[in-house]
Amino acid sequence: MIEQIEQLVERFESLGERERSEAAATLKKYAEGEMNLDEVHYTLLDEGLIPMPARCTMYNKPKQNPKAEEALKSLINEKILGP
Repeated sequence: MIEQIEQLVERFESLGERERSEAAATLKKYAEGEMNLDEVHYTLLDEGLIPMPARCTMYNKPKQNPKAEEALKSLINEKILGP
């Protein structure tokens, strides 16, 4: 999940205006703590901003990784939301 969101952030500038606007609004909510990782992931999937996984298989949900989430929020703040 985190990797897909990181990829979206990295390619943010190449998105169309509508996609940038939708992505920025959703990622801002996540960075500010209004959404959790699952919510932001499914919202971005629903909006078509990140690709649906090629195969849907059953797997164990990854453990929460607060350090990885903080790094993701920092990346969002740096690349999209600005100082």
